[in-house]
Amino acid sequence: MMGEKTKKDIYILNRWDKTAQLYAVLKIYLTYGMIRPSEIIDMKITDTDEGNDKINYINVVSKKIVINNHKNDRKLNGILWKGLDKYLITNHNNEIYTCSSSFLKMFKNNFDNHNPYDLRKCISSLAIHEGDADKINQLEHNQGHPLNIILKNYNTYNKKFENHIKIFL
Repeated sequence: MMGEKTKKDIYILNRWDKTAQLYAVLKIYLTYGMIRPSEIIDMKITDTDEGNDKINYINVVSKKIVINNHKNDRKLNGILWKGLDKYLITNHNNEIYTCSSSFLKMFKNNFDNHNPYDLRKCISSLAIHEGDADKINQLEHNQGHPLNIILKNYNTYNKKFENHIKIFL
């Protein structure tokens, strides 16, 4: 409904009013889901990468969302510096994966036939089992799903979930 209103009413777009802004934010959350509110509240819309190395922005020309200011695990950040200017994950030839199925196959081969979705299910099951409201809220935020969807689709390791999580650690 909001999308139709925004698309039809050129006045809303020309003024870039709250309806247009909220529509854009909603589309970003529904499409990408992993962006924190602290990362989106000062996000700029731009048509260039130049001069934007200290802010979060959306480049409408390259169609990229760039998060420069991200709440990140410091240990992970230290590890990531070692891979500077490299791809996060590459195949055995140090080339990027050409399709997600190749990546999934490699992942399963390295983690006892488990895939990233199994990991997501383990994390979800653990948070729900512990009953920690903050963890569950963060889970909803990170996965981009409301609790009822997480309970239905990702809360599958109710018993012995600790053993499943140990496989990944």
